[in-house]
Amino acid sequence: MRLVSTADLKNHTNEVLRTALAGERVIVTRHGRPVVSLLRIDEDGLDRLVSGTSAAHAPGRRDRRRAQTALGPFDYASLPLAIGAFYVAYGPAGPAFARIASSSAAFERDAARYLGARVRSASAPPWLSGAVEAAFRKHEMFRGPVDLTRVGPFERDVLAVLRRIPAGAVKTYGEVAKAVGQPGAARAVGAACARNPLPLLIPCHRVVRSDGGLGGYSLRGGVALKRRLLEAEGALPTLLG
Repeated sequence: MRLVSTADLKNHTNEVLRTALAGERVIVTRHGRPVVSLLRIDEDGLDRLVSGTSAAHAPGRRDRRRAQTALGPFDYASLPLAIGAFYVAYGPAGPAFARIASSSAAFERDAARYLGARVRSASAPPWLSGAVEAAFRKHEMFRGPVDLTRVGPFERDVLAVLRRIPAGAVKTYGEVAKAVGQPGAARAVGAACARNPLPLLIPCHRVVRSDGGLGGYSLRGGVALKRRLLEAEGALPTLLG
């Protein structure tokens, strides 16, 4: 996998295209966040393009969507925390999407966009309330099943490493990259953390920069919230030391 900025794409178009044609996945970023993925088109895809068949209606794509939505429907619950209202959408396969949001309507929009399905408000089941309570107030790892259907293989490997970082400890983006067998992919690890669908439950706040900086954080509150979480877990002395 190769990360390129929109400026790289503009100034080095041929080089980027050669990379994609060689079969390597290219992720284009804008302001440090991934916005599009470039993949080499196969013969079937080329045939569909020439014939005018929409990719959205290509054979196989619809089946994958059906398999994805088969994991629904999705309910969501709002759990009040000191950092704000923490919303979690969940289905038969477990929690699938979580965010701090200003309102139920705002969360519903974000969740529907990510899940590709509408979500409905429900009372938090005891297992979910307990999981959020343990993750936020007790800093305990959530070890239950999670729905990562919409996460790619690389991101899934990154999230698996994150789930093994205990409270009070941190890893750098480079260390996580090495742990997933991609030692040169520290920036891609940062992008995967930014796209983490289940912050707090999957502790991406425990991944920091190699120079001692905290790096970014996707939850509402950003780096200030990340610092607060690490401080509450006793990780700041480790990081600063």
